[in-house]
Amino acid sequence: YEWGKTMRDTERGKQAIEAASHTIEYFSKIYSEPFGLTISKENTPQIVALMERVLATTYVCKDKAKSQFMRIRPFVQFHEPTPVPQDEEKLSTNSSYPSGHTTMGWGLALVLAEINPERQDEILKRGYEYGESRVIVGFHYQSDVDHARVLTSALINRLHANDEFMTELQKAKAEFSRQKALLK
Repeated sequence: YEWGKTMRDTERGKQAIEAASHTIEYFSKIYSEPFGLTISKENTPQIVALMERVLATTYVCKDKAKSQFMRIRPFVQFHEPTPVPQDEEKLSTNSSYPSGHTTMGWGLALVLAEINPERQDEILKRGYEYGESRVIVGFHYQSDVDHARVLTSALINRLHANDEFMTELQKAKAEFSRQKALLK
């Protein structure tokens, strides 16, 4: 928590404040560069549809975990403001553990890295940073973020046993191959 506070007045801190968003448009924007292709409903509808499925699935998963733990968030525990004051009231009453933003961001990173393994390092780095942003702004402890990554990794692994998910994943991979060929 203290490390995160030291980052708030840096460029990385500005990125963390922006990362409070968790819309499909925001995720499409932040993953486009590391993915190496513009992700959008117009340009990559199959990839976006898969991303929406991952977001919906991680949302349900993190809610079940949060309701079990109800860990007090650091900004509440230490009675300190965050650099994202518009989210404080809502987040002050729900659990810090595990980080919901991290479950969403890491789940997307894992799936996008599977679609484009040539850029997996860049994609996973961006997913990692998205989770770390929650520590920087004071909404989560590091363990909330770390354990959200573990939980999400298991969830994405489990989705690979779902025929519907695998069909959507194959469509997204095919779409990526077509888009990549157009860039050459």
